[in-house]
Amino acid sequence: MADLNEIRRLRAVCEECGLEGREILDKYTDEELAALFNGIGPEAFPSWLRTALDALHPSLAPVAMIHDVEWSESDGKEETFAASNARFRRNGCKVASASFGWWRPRRYLVMWDSVKFARICQRFGWSAFLAPYEARLKGGEA
Repeated sequence: MADLNEIRRLRAVCEECGLEGREILDKYTDEELAALFNGIGPEAFPSWLRTALDALHPSLAPVAMIHDVEWSESDGKEETFAASNARFRRNGCKVASASFGWWRPRRYLVMWDSVKFARICQRFGWSAFLAPYEARLKGGEA
């Protein structure tokens, strides 16, 4: 569970950078977002690994928060899955451009890693995307 001050900071970054899909966050309280947001990397990763990824890529945290919320609302459709991953890539590049000047190598590392993470999600994340949808189906909510 993320710290509430961190959730507020991430919301602000999403707005400041004009990240795509940020409107999805408006449906949730900070407390709800803190419970949904697990950092960079899938929930299946051990927390120490997600903590390491968060430390290596703090500028991608707001991007990951939007992505986590989108996946929690999964509709079980491949188009939605692909769109969410593509949005992660675009938002990661947008955050990198906003956070680092064109002369800073970190800008291009963050851009590359957002592309790489989006590809990893697309290739290996289907079951994680589908899980919340299937849980709602079992619970009679979908």
